[in-house]
Amino acid sequence: MSRKLAVVFLAMLVLVAAMGLKTIVTAHGDGSVIMANGGAPAPPTPYKNGGAPAPPTPYKNGGAPAPPTPY
Repeated sequence: MSRKLAVVFLAMLVLVAAMGLKTIVTAHGDGSVIMANGGAPAPPTPYKNGGAPAPPTPYKNGGAPAPPTPY
């Protein structure tokens, strides 16, 4: 049982040390965020007709097909 407690104690000690180091580093920083890849990627170029693609052409008889002929 004491070996398990020693492992748990060491794991907690590492976590507390990591959190303390993080606190010290963030307290002495200037607030800037450093990213590995730089900033955000450039936005894509807009479409030629604006923000949305052109709407489809309407059907010849409107939105619904023609009703069937009665018997």
